Amino acid sequence: MSHRRRAAATVAVIAFTALCAQPAQAIDLPSVPAQPPGQETPVHHDGAPVPVSFGPQDYVGYISDVSSHPHGIYLDVIDSFAELRDNPDVMNSNLEQVIAINDAAAGNLWRIQRAQADARADRDGLLGPVADALGPDLAVHFRDALAENRLPKTRMLLGGGWFARAGGPASSTFVEKEIFANPRPFVVAPERITRYVSADRNFYTTSKSFPSGHTNQATWTTTLLAVILPEFGPQFLARGSEAGEHRLVMGVHYPLDVIGGRMTGTAAAADRWNDPKMRANLRAAADEIRAELEWRCGTTLAECAKRGGAYSTDPVGQYTRRMNYGFTPVGDTSSPMVVPQAAPDLLLGAFPELSYGQRAEILRLTAGPAGMPLDETGPAGSWQRLNLAAAMAAEITVTPDGQVRLRG
Repeated sequence: MSHRRRAAATVAVIAFTALCAQPAQAIDLPSVPAQPPGQETPVHHDGAPVPVSFGPQDYVGYISDVSSHPHGIYLDVIDSFAELRDNPDVMNSNLEQVIAINDAAAGNLWRIQRAQADARADRDGLLGPVADALGPDLAVHFRDALAENRLPKTRMLLGGGWFARAGGPASSTFVEKEIFANPRPFVVAPERITRYVSADRNFYTTSKSFPSGHTNQATWTTTLLAVILPEFGPQFLARGSEAGEHRLVMGVHYPLDVIGGRMTGTAAAADRWNDPKMRANLRAAADEIRAELEWRCGTTLAECAKRGGAYSTDPVGQYTRRMNYGFTPVGDTSSPMVVPQAAPDLLLGAFPELSYGQRAEILRLTAGPAGMPLDETGPAGSWQRLNLAAAMAAEITVTPDGQVRLRG
């Protein structure tokens, strides 16, 4: 069997497994691509890096294809939602917040179109939209490289929408949605949600609401990009959180859906990064991106980033605000932060010189407040409180005995 046919067969199996978990009538199903992402013929340029696709052996053999969490999915990360459904104050706030955000977007065509573009990314791929995080100049270079099929490794792992190899059934959220079976806001309050429709796509399918699959996808994608391109870490994370907020703009999800999607997406990214084979291939994708962008820009990535400005002037602030939206505490606000075991190595890109324990301490010191909805207080740790943007941007001091302290 040829290289491309083997890869195509693998993608088809992934697609079939994922789609079987979801009722066909409830979701707008994509078709399996004729060739897998990352196998397209690239445009070649004199003096440019030569794009090299992954081989068929790189489509298989990932231990992280099965979640490290119970049942091979991410249910335990967000299972406290079951209790929140019995809290009328939380659920009322959940509905009223999405109504307010959806209503505030009316008349703002730029924001609506941006939200629609992010909604299409589950099938079309996130790499183009989240390239914003690189800043205006590098984003153009990155999108040009994608258009010329010159980032095959990156596209295979992180592009192609549902067929990105770093995604897969375990991180699809299909099973979690069916377990919680929560109806979407435009179903619950149809007269209070404005539908921002488009002729080319049905954005208002009736699959279940919690957690947000789009947010989950945007989170694991931008988290992995933040890890392998740490110069842009907080920017990628902020852009991923914006994609989550766009689900509220569209009126298709509640804030708790988006928070839950961030949590499952972060846990999925940690599983992928802790998989030795996946980590090696993600690093190869990072090398591919750096070489391509530095060729197009004509200097180092750090210097290129200074030329066109940043995506956000306050990426940490944006990410932090979207961690809890307008909710107030529902639990013990004095609970200590327990860092999930899989999380500290997500800071390897930002702090390669530190130990696992020191990176865990940064996550603890930068964590969000305790007691917020979906915060878990058990020994497995709280994915809800992880503030990766603050952690990646942290300025630290290491004491002579190895203790980590935040500056300022």
